[in-house]
Amino acid sequence: MNDTFAFNEIHDLHVLIEDWFTGRSPVAALDTLLARFSEDFSMVGIRGVRLDKSTLAGFFAAAHGSRPGLRITIDAMTYLPLGTGACAVRYREGQSDAQGTGNRRESLAILVGGTDGMLRWQALHETVVGG
Repeated sequence: MNDTFAFNEIHDLHVLIEDWFTGRSPVAALDTLLARFSEDFSMVGIRGVRLDKSTLAGFFAAAHGSRPGLRITIDAMTYLPLGTGACAVRYREGQSDAQGTGNRRESLAILVGGTDGMLRWQALHETVVGG
């Protein structure tokens, strides 16, 4: 595992998420999106609520096409190796709607290498920030 592999995963997942929320991806793409997360995935979102993979799956299923015009940007990535097969990535995410209204968040993701050579999201913590 290296920083390029991890950074690509951060970008690739956010493209999938943007496509999901805008409705550019078909409903059948939900399985592809959810496959990026480990079975024991957990997340603390911007409202401070912890979600597991099952809750996240329900959230995504209900939100398909709910945010037309959504744009997600990723920058300020920092790679933090955690030992063999795992890393953390700190990054800044911007979300805006068709009118340009949105928010920025600082995120920390824990990624773990799978036996298939793919990275899986193990944990994610997001905090809204100014600017």
